[in-house]
Amino acid sequence: MQSRETFESKSLREMNSSVMNTNEKIIQIEHNIPWLPQPNKGQIVLSSQIPPRELSVTSFVLAFSGNSFLQTHLVKRGWDLVGGHIELGESPEEAVRREVQEEAGATLGSLHLLGYQRLRLLGPRQAEYRYPYPDSYQIFYWAEITMLGSFSANQETHGRGLFSPTEAEQLPWVQAHRELYLAALSIVGYRRDFK
Repeated sequence: MQSRETFESKSLREMNSSVMNTNEKIIQIEHNIPWLPQPNKGQIVLSSQIPPRELSVTSFVLAFSGNSFLQTHLVKRGWDLVGGHIELGESPEEAVRREVQEEAGATLGSLHLLGYQRLRLLGPRQAEYRYPYPDSYQIFYWAEITMLGSFSANQETHGRGLFSPTEAEQLPWVQAHRELYLAALSIVGYRRDFK
């Protein structure tokens, strides 16, 4: 069973026994994330430091046009955050820019590091598992959209959508990662009380 915790006032030492940069704040802990081998633990961390590159396998962006949030409508998962796997020879920034073009036909301005998710497998390594073990990372950026080009559905995505903060509240990704979304939204200058 998957479980999730969010944190607002606990110290980093209370939340994690491993050494972390003081510019980092754990905002969510998940146990037994369904798409990973079980058992596992995921920590979403706001950070000004990029995680180890050799352990970083995906990069994503919380992209905004004003305060409207960009999502892609993936064939396999529905509305989701734009981003994906870092290809061999790509930087995380290059990967997220490529994925934004492929999944949403969008061009981004400057990318700003928002944080990362550390994924830790707690059981033995499975033979078919192709990612770093036991820890791997997903990197999260935020950015403003500079251009929305023409876009047609493809084998990966049905389309794209821009969602106001009120509409975004209903998106499954935002509901599952509320604190990360609110952190990015506050940076782009929109503040609202979410209940």
